[in-house]
Amino acid sequence: MLRKMETPWAQEIYKKRSKTAEWPFGNIKQNLKVTEFNTTGLKRTQTEAKLLAISHNLKRIYNETIQNELIHQNNKQNT
Repeated sequence: MLRKMETPWAQEIYKKRSKTAEWPFGNIKQNLKVTEFNTTGLKRTQTEAKLLAISHNLKRIYNETIQNELIHQNNKQNT
């Protein structure tokens, strides 16, 4: 496996993965301050994970909406 990761192809894939797949987990851990699940059992833990994903996505949507509104306000002021 180590030899495979040394190839340029694998390194390129890993760069893309680090920007897309691992970013939400780091955001949830760091910014939402969630490092462990509060529930026990597979079904409850899966539900908790889904709720964390929903909260992460809602926060992203909110932030993007605010940014778009600010851009539109700046464009109106400049015209």
